[in-house]
Amino acid sequence: MKLICPPPETRISLEHTYAAKPLLTPTEASFDKLLRSLSDGRCHILCKPRLADFLDHGQDVVAFNKISQKHVDFLVCRREDWMPMLAIELDDPSHQRAEVKRRDSFVNAVFAQVGIPLVRIDVSEMGQWQRLVEKLSHAWVTRWQRLEVAG
Repeated sequence: MKLICPPPETRISLEHTYAAKPLLTPTEASFDKLLRSLSDGRCHILCKPRLADFLDHGQDVVAFNKISQKHVDFLVCRREDWMPMLAIELDDPSHQRAEVKRRDSFVNAVFAQVGIPLVRIDVSEMGQWQRLVEKLSHAWVTRWQRLEVAG
């Protein structure tokens, strides 16, 4: 197999400057570790998936544009078929800003419409393991029941 990219020492000039950065913040990375520990491989955990990657918008371009640049912090899917079961947003103090509140309100409405539980976890709750397990388990069971009724 041949790697199709320039050698690592190659530098290319572009109109804009880009640099690699970590995908997750330290808080998100810590929560990811916790989630993976709790799930013990029983489900798929995706970090920062775009809403448009797992929500069907039909051929509605306006609907696509409203979700194409939005993501959730984590998406938990069933292992056997990758069906989205619940989404998780870690809310830090930035979620108190007006523009973030508007974004959160829209995302909440989208998840309510499609029937996927969106679990909002304040970062101050991250050390409360039992409470997190209860919230996540409740969301999973709620989604499972909705899928059983729809199926």
